[in-house]
Order: sequence, then structure tokens, then C-alpha cells
Amino acid sequence: MTSAENTFQFLVEYITTRVVEWIARDENVGLEEALSRFHNSETCEKLEQRSTDMYIESPGYVYDVYRDEMRRGTLRGLTD
Repeated sequence: MTSAENTFQFLVEYITTRVVEWIARDENVGLEEALSRFHNSETCEKLEQRSTDMYIESPGYVYDVYRDEMRRGTLRGLTD
């Protein structure tokens, strides 16, 4: 694995950890449920796609995108 790939993986995992903690706190669910909610979101799908560059954003930004997705039911119009 290259250094760039290691960095990408580290950032995705770091952001995911923070976002899942905030989902658990704000939605009053356990970590397992929060992880499931995030992993089943379009936001997580975009985060895991290197081409979107979402992995270079702050965890707070990604969490805001997730919350917008949950309010709207989609990311369409936000990230296109």
C-alpha cells in the first residue's frame, strides 16, 4: 500500500469515527446503530470515493453533509 493510499484510508477512518460518535450522541443510539446509519448513507459512500475529495474535509463538515442528507432524504442537489 502506498503512502497516499495509507493517508486516504487513515482520513476516511478518522472522519468516520468522529461522525459515528456524533450520530450516537445526537440521535441517542448506540455506536453499532450509529455506524450502521452512517455506512448506509450516501454521505459515507461519497466519503469512501477518493474522486469526491470529501476525505480532505473536516469531520464536522462531513457530519453536516450527513445531517443535511438525513433531513432531505438525499444528497442530490447538494453534491452534484
